[in-house]
Amino acid sequence: MKYTKPFLIILSILLLSSCIEEIDTATEFQANSQIGSFLVVEAILTNEPKRHEVILSRGISFGNDSTQAVESNATVSVVDDVGNHFSYSEIVPGTYASNLIFEAVEGRKYQLHITTSEGKTYQSDEEVLPSGITVDRLYAERSFDDSDNEGVGIFLDVFKEPEQVPLLRYEYEETYKIIAPLWSPLDMVLLNPDPPYAFGLVPREQEERVCYATELSNTIIQTSGLNITGESVEKIRVRFIAGDNYMISHRYSILVTQFVQDQDAFSYYRALEKQSTSENVFSEVQPGFIEGNIKNNVDSDEMVIGYFEVSNSTRQRIFFNYEDFFPNRDLPPYPINCNFLGAPPVIDPGGGSPLAAAIESGAFVYVRDNNGEVLEGGPYMTARRECGDCTVLGSNIVPEFWRED
Repeated sequence: MKYTKPFLIILSILLLSSCIEEIDTATEFQANSQIGSFLVVEAILTNEPKRHEVILSRGISFGNDSTQAVESNATVSVVDDVGNHFSYSEIVPGTYASNLIFEAVEGRKYQLHITTSEGKTYQSDEEVLPSGITVDRLYAERSFDDSDNEGVGIFLDVFKEPEQVPLLRYEYEETYKIIAPLWSPLDMVLLNPDPPYAFGLVPREQEERVCYATELSNTIIQTSGLNITGESVEKIRVRFIAGDNYMISHRYSILVTQFVQDQDAFSYYRALEKQSTSENVFSEVQPGFIEGNIKNNVDSDEMVIGYFEVSNSTRQRIFFNYEDFFPNRDLPPYPINCNFLGAPPVIDPGGGSPLAAAIESGAFVYVRDNNGEVLEGGPYMTARRECGDCTVLGSNIVPEFWRED
């Protein structure tokens, strides 16, 4: 389960209606004065055999506190129309995972059931698994975005049945290599913190030159303006990365997950996407509440935020290097300006040791010896830690899926 723009989407749900009508927003919120009592449900069941997850929380506050509170100690389950019952357990506060590995099967109907710690019960509509749409290939191409910026586009081609309407939603997980430009195998240490002070260089104890960072998609990505040729749908763009984005400076990988949706789920997410991209959700019309497929079993008027989606999913991963698309071009700029080097002096005429202070702060790293580059400077050329220690920006653990070929 991946969060998709959680704060903004929940705000959008509170404000959006599939049937737009002008309302007195303040009056409606005052009538529901305990906005934190709104149950928020993030739930998707797919055809992938795994421990599926449901995330429960409470709606945002429109006062000074705009955080979400998790909904703990609930009873969560999914049942199908032939009597199978799949119980979920809370693995971290607010997140519930199925006790068993299972998957949605075509032809079955599935329903989500929730009982909160307060004894309130909720259930979704019965949902069925849509027919699958095969991902033919996931690929990257040097291209331009809608503003004519050059970069790399991530595209998919898919196959569908002749009469099948391609209602598709996408999420991605991108991982990229980070190489610290001013890395040194040595690190400076403070041997004596008192005058006359003593310093030394020691080998670094961990990998700090090459790291990896992973980011998740944070927008709703659905198919639009499709190029359909017979049974194929070509060149669906799910991501565009500008050519000067440091994420693609070295090696980059993206894992794209495709979700086949039914019409109701597609419309629900499309409404959220349209609202969340507006500059001000309160501008122009004042939309109302968008109704999902989850209700309170007793109080049908209670506003429940969220949608229980049953989706046919497929995923693919690709890798590429910067030079694959931009040969003989300078790499995109590092996210930190590493042009400035300093040489903190050992003793400050006013007292203390700037070099000792720099080491103790942990904000600077050794780059090389100061061989007269900085007059009256200390013995070491230093830079901001991010420039010589990649663990500030990512993890030094190589992902299990990573490959260099």
